[in-house]
Amino acid sequence: MNPLDTMRARKGRVLLIGYTGWRQLAGSVLPDYADLLDLQVIEQPFDEGLRTATRMARSREVDVFMSTNLMAEELRVHLDRPVVPIRITGFEIMRALTQAAALGERVALISFGRINEDVERLGPLLKLEVRQAAYMVPGDIEKQFKQLRRDGIEVVIGSGVVVDLARQYGLTGIFVHGEPSMRKALDEAVELIRLMRSDAAKRERLDAIVRHLKEGVVAVDMDERVQLINPAMEQFMGVDGSAAVGRKLGELTQDLRLDDTLRRGVADLGQVEQLGIRTVVASRIPIREQGVQTGAVLTLQDAQAVQRADRNIRVQAKQRQFKARYRLDQIAGEGSGMALARTKAGHYALSESTVLITGESGTGKELFAQGIHNASRRCDEAFVAVNCPAIPENLLESELFGYDEGAFTGARRGGKLGLFEAAHGGTIFLDEIGDMPIMLQTRLLRVLQEREILRVGGYTSIPVDVRVIAATNVDLHDQIANGSFRKDLFYRLNILHLELPPLRQRREDVPALAAMLARALLKRTGSSLRAADFLPQLMPALQRHSWPGNVREMENVIERVIAFYTPLGGVADPETLKFVAPELFAREPEVQREFGGPVALRALSRASELAHAREVLSDCGGDHAMAARQLGISRTTLWRKLREG
Repeated sequence: MNPLDTMRARKGRVLLIGYTGWRQLAGSVLPDYADLLDLQVIEQPFDEGLRTATRMARSREVDVFMSTNLMAEELRVHLDRPVVPIRITGFEIMRALTQAAALGERVALISFGRINEDVERLGPLLKLEVRQAAYMVPGDIEKQFKQLRRDGIEVVIGSGVVVDLARQYGLTGIFVHGEPSMRKALDEAVELIRLMRSDAAKRERLDAIVRHLKEGVVAVDMDERVQLINPAMEQFMGVDGSAAVGRKLGELTQDLRLDDTLRRGVADLGQVEQLGIRTVVASRIPIREQGVQTGAVLTLQDAQAVQRADRNIRVQAKQRQFKARYRLDQIAGEGSGMALARTKAGHYALSESTVLITGESGTGKELFAQGIHNASRRCDEAFVAVNCPAIPENLLESELFGYDEGAFTGARRGGKLGLFEAAHGGTIFLDEIGDMPIMLQTRLLRVLQEREILRVGGYTSIPVDVRVIAATNVDLHDQIANGSFRKDLFYRLNILHLELPPLRQRREDVPALAAMLARALLKRTGSSLRAADFLPQLMPALQRHSWPGNVREMENVIERVIAFYTPLGGVADPETLKFVAPELFAREPEVQREFGGPVALRALSRASELAHAREVLSDCGGDHAMAARQLGISRTTLWRKLREG
């Protein structure tokens, strides 16, 4: 068993520190937690208990500490381990007052921090005179008792130390804590331990990933002291990782400092630097947690490895041969939504203007881009498809615009042709444009405006005759609002807009689309099955499903059914289909705003979208911005849907 499995299998270790009465109370509830916790109870005076807890926390013998409010406050100050306070419940106070009513008419309740105003109203109901007192430090309790005895108090309710002092002063003491507060604290301890182990597992996985990266990684705190260093970075720096942790990075190497990144809080990416005899690509990035900078990370890549990746990307791009395979009439779907989209795309193909295609993932944005290209006058020229987030950010600029000889160390002799130049005379398709880095958005805007590009390291502008088709599955209005997408670039792209409907809004296309996919997949896989062996049994479920993954999800489901049934042969039966594709047979959750709050608009059918949008808008008092936020869409999309309705 590896250390992580051992940690998961071990019971949580909990230490309860209190004055008196806790062993008996813990013993009454502990059997219910025996499989989850090893609970140790120590009954000691305040100062002695604090020393015990400090010693055990230092030795890591305990996962979670438990105590009453006063001790819990002190433990939180002195320990670096989680502390669960045992808080008195209203039921326990009521029980203690009822018990006190049988013992005397004058009762005192002594609490930590502040008095409970609700208790004042309980006294008359129980025919008791209830005096309340509060303490902040242990010494306050004894002062309270001297006054209580002078006032003729007969019964005192409180924690273990209160009960013990009551006996010393000749009064009756009632231990206020009971099973409810004990169980609540133990439940909280169990959940804390679960979260701690989950975090530890995540750290373990992250450490394993970082350790096996070929890229060198070192992270520092705000004092530039090393917090993490992986073996690749140890080799780059020529240091022992165990000796480096805790030392300042500037003491280990003057060539790779992070003090400037810590001071400015600005990322510095893809810098080519010399480290001894090696050429490296360095990136320095500030680390922020909940908006506050807490350190920085430095990553190093061997320049030769970057060059190899650059060559691989260009080889793969060349293998695609920059050809568009699909025509508009090959795109399945005879419903009004797809018919309108094909009609629009056909008109757009006659134009030279930039096209922006929007729609959820899997709706066929690249198919339409290829179809527009093949229906245009550029059909015999190159169609270059670029998936913006698939290319590393430090390579994307040189891939799009190319570079001149000598642009950086290791640059190819004679420079390199960029994808915009490769698409000259044809079409370039920029998929997932919403994920393009903001710096490259600026350069793309210039290309759209000036119809020329400037290679990396170059000084001469190169004219290009390229039609741009961009696509995104995110709302660019939201991207503009949060500053991750340029507004002026959006308006340059959004000249001809083509919005593709999700599959759930064109259910009439499901039978034909499923049949087409089944035929293609049967041919591709060489299966001996026929579509008739499984499609009729599967079709009702296909038509019911909401298809969050659209056509791509349907293709995956049908391919899975074919893979499962091909070795079996014969006709599919409904029960086996439920086993193979359970997502199709799971009951769709009903829309219930009274329990779940506002429902995301995209989860509803087109017929109910408008009614739901108007209802939410009415609930928001006509505030379109608030309604759009609750619906999970932009104000522009809301206006458009209301107008179309």
